[in-house]
Amino acid sequence: MLSKLNTFLFNKYRLIGILTILLIFSFTFTSLISYNVTRTAITSDSKNVILPLISDNIYSEIQKELLQPIYNSSIMANDEFLVNWVLAGEQNEEEVIRYLQRIRERYDYFSAFYVSDLTKNYYYYDGILKQISPEDVHDIWYYNFVELNRDYDLDVDNDEATEGTMTIFINHRLEDSEGNFLGVTGVGLQMSAMGETLERYRERFGHLIYMIDADGLIQIHPDQDLILKMNIREFEGLSSLGEEILQKDSETHYYAYNTRSGEVTLSARYFPDLNWYLIVEQDQTQTLREARENLIGNIVIGLIVTILVIVLVIIVLNLFISKLENYATKDEMTGIYNRRKMDELLLREIAFARRYDDPLCLMILDIDHFKSVNDTYGHRAGDHYLKGLSEVLQVEVRHVDYLGRWGGEEFIILLPKTSLDQAKEVAERLRIAVEALQVETGRGLISRTISVGITNAELAKFDMDEMMRQADEAMYRAKQMGGNKVVSWG
Repeated sequence: MLSKLNTFLFNKYRLIGILTILLIFSFTFTSLISYNVTRTAITSDSKNVILPLISDNIYSEIQKELLQPIYNSSIMANDEFLVNWVLAGEQNEEEVIRYLQRIRERYDYFSAFYVSDLTKNYYYYDGILKQISPEDVHDIWYYNFVELNRDYDLDVDNDEATEGTMTIFINHRLEDSEGNFLGVTGVGLQMSAMGETLERYRERFGHLIYMIDADGLIQIHPDQDLILKMNIREFEGLSSLGEEILQKDSETHYYAYNTRSGEVTLSARYFPDLNWYLIVEQDQTQTLREARENLIGNIVIGLIVTILVIVLVIIVLNLFISKLENYATKDEMTGIYNRRKMDELLLREIAFARRYDDPLCLMILDIDHFKSVNDTYGHRAGDHYLKGLSEVLQVEVRHVDYLGRWGGEEFIILLPKTSLDQAKEVAERLRIAVEALQVETGRGLISRTISVGITNAELAKFDMDEMMRQADEAMYRAKQMGGNKVVSWG
């Protein structure tokens, strides 16, 4: 039964057909049930009752999301430690870096930073990012903020520390007790996280929610492509309402405008603390006056269909991802890591070794006189020996090490947190194990030895290509010495 089910699920056309039928059935059935309701659904309730209630709820929740980071940035700007550290000449960089790390981790912010007006150093939770300059377009925010002479400000920009992640920065002035300007400190919120928050609000309330600045430019939106690119005056039907909306009035105002799809109701609420507006929209063409007799039926059907679709999608994704990972990371013949995966692991482990000052060794193994195996016993026998050899290597290497096939008869082993002497001991154990290996074929036993070259990251100055070159040359020296040897670089 299980094999039949697996065969059934692996038939992609049959699976697509099932998903299609389920979706068509669910949408058609719920649409028929809701047909009579939709004819009378567009009423004034949205503008007069539902929209005001939802707008007030969303306003309160957005306040919690954004005002807390502003409050925390204010605490940073009034922290005696930070002020004293700056006044003492910014002597110990590690102190402020640890301080920013604690702020970031404690409040779960995307970033925490301090920009010194004295040294122009941009400190963040992982070190010094750079020195800011008025010639650098990425640093214009700093000089604009200084000219504003405001205590704090919100700025939407790309975070250079994370290769351009769109981020909401809460910037706050840092001053000494006499009011002298020292620099700018603050925190950053990941824009995608805020967009996801607004998307959750849309799912929860059924309304589109976004935020604009005092000029009408979109600052936060579930659609990341609209941020800092679209102005509400450019939206269909909103151009005539733009000036009226942007009045900086603390009251919530309601508007209605028409698009080609129908009428849209909108609420606008000004955040004085942010100098931004909260916009909540509802498309009246999609508003439904829920009929009690159909509500339970719609929910039950929706849940059943959703569960079925999710289960099927999970099955397909799990199968697809599992196969994709194997193809992308595993050597098809031996089942160990392939060259692409070993490249990725080597780059990662070199970065770890450099950052944490840990030893890291690399070992290249080559089978001695392997060509004669293929010539004498045939390629199938050679493949069989490679599988047997990889099984021995997997048994002998430690669980913390990484084993991969580099190509042909070459294998590579990455040994994190391992000194050169320890790596030699591992290599010698592998050499002895391989020397004792005998693989049975239809044409006799195959027995070979290996030549092993070893180096470490420090000798290679933490350069991947140099590390590979050193290990490779050490391995060739082992071969020149007659093979069945372990040679280390240097």
